[in-house]
Amino acid sequence: STPAPTPGPNSTGEPSAEEQYLISGTLTMEVNTSAEEACKDADLEQAVLSAKAKVANVSESAVTVQCIAGGDSSSRRLAESIRWNYQITVSSEDQASDVVVLIAAKNQTVLAEEITGFLPANSQLLVMVTEMTTATVTVVTVTTTTTRHEHGGPGDDEDFLDDSHAHTPAALGAVAMAMITATLTLS
Repeated sequence: STPAPTPGPNSTGEPSAEEQYLISGTLTMEVNTSAEEACKDADLEQAVLSAKAKVANVSESAVTVQCIAGGDSSSRRLAESIRWNYQITVSSEDQASDVVVLIAAKNQTVLAEEITGFLPANSQLLVMVTEMTTATVTVVTVTTTTTRHEHGGPGDDEDFLDDSHAHTPAALGAVAMAMITATLTLS
């Protein structure tokens, strides 16, 4: 007889909930290249992500950024304007509050210097941060479920891990809703 699978961390089959705090905001910058080229520049994207992580004192894996070409250009010195939407995910209210304070404490010039510092040494890209929105915090509850089998049998180990109908796209729904909420709030 094949032994029954060992239950996972949540062996009751009851959903477990965990709160995540999403800090969202936008920064606008002018660049000395076309907005489309700047948004496609993987080095610039990584530099913005790294600078936001450093400023917020979080790991880079906690930060996502999205570039949007276009916007108002208020300076004649640089070519075009791009906007970066960012989101930082943390696990506690205190940490979220700390991140908001850290972001607010950086001025546009310091943030531009941080971004430039993360660009490759041979980069010809010039950036000037022209606007930073106030960061907002959204609380999201992430629910995880597992299924417990009462019987043992061939294949149960694999079924135990794969028979949940809540696959990854469902988990992304909460993040997508948070991004939509943040975007509508900032509009």
